Amino acid sequence: MTTVKNLRELEKVLHQIQSKINKAQQENVAPVVKKIMKENIESEVYSVYDPSMYERDREHGGLLDEDNMKVTMLDETTLSVENIRSDDGRNVAEIVETGQGYEHDFMFNGIPRPFTEATRDELRNTNVHVAALYTGLKQQGLNVKIQ
Repeated sequence: MTTVKNLRELEKVLHQIQSKINKAQQENVAPVVKKIMKENIESEVYSVYDPSMYERDREHGGLLDEDNMKVTMLDETTLSVENIRSDDGRNVAEIVETGQGYEHDFMFNGIPRPFTEATRDELRNTNVHVAALYTGLKQQGLNVKIQ
């Protein structure tokens, strides 16, 4: 255990711990959140019907493409994973999520397919993101306990 002698040393230790937490969020938590989001996109969006007028992009530019899952730190402690799938400047992820904004007649016009909320619910219910953070911190040599 680290012993600090003054406020400056304490601030340095806290900064090092926060850096490790942020690294674990980026490298351990974000991939888990993306995996859960993909599962919920499958169940809430793709599995509810098979399109006949077009072919889905799926992992190649679609909702399942990790390039469309933006990972950012909103502040010093808050990780955000947001699906940013767009088409011609239109936020496809939001349209699918809310059911609002389709430009053509469609069976899901006005019907939300809330994959983001399903992802949040699953994370709240399973705490797999907490376990991922724990793993990431342990990998970096921190002695942590889950309460």
